[in-house]
Amino acid sequence: MAQLSRHGRLAREYWETYRPQALESLGTAEEQETHFVVLDRRLMERIGSLADQMLQEVPLEERAGARNAVRAQAQELVYAQEVYLPKEPGTEHREL
Repeated sequence: MAQLSRHGRLAREYWETYRPQALESLGTAEEQETHFVVLDRRLMERIGSLADQMLQEVPLEERAGARNAVRAQAQELVYAQEVYLPKEPGTEHREL
């Protein structure tokens, strides 16, 4: 199985902590791993694509200096849509 990047590892850890029922509903350990491998790839692609898109809005002379900030902002937006899904009841008190 493919190695997860930090995006996939964070998503899996979030689900283990705050979405245990959803995690279980994915199926076997292998099916869960496949889910996070696919999610990991999608996160990397979406973050890269969104960062590139956002960077086009930055004046050319400022792009080099803005690259890391733009990438962090893109990551935050993508995580909000794909990783930080609503917490299941009873898990709100847990800390990641």
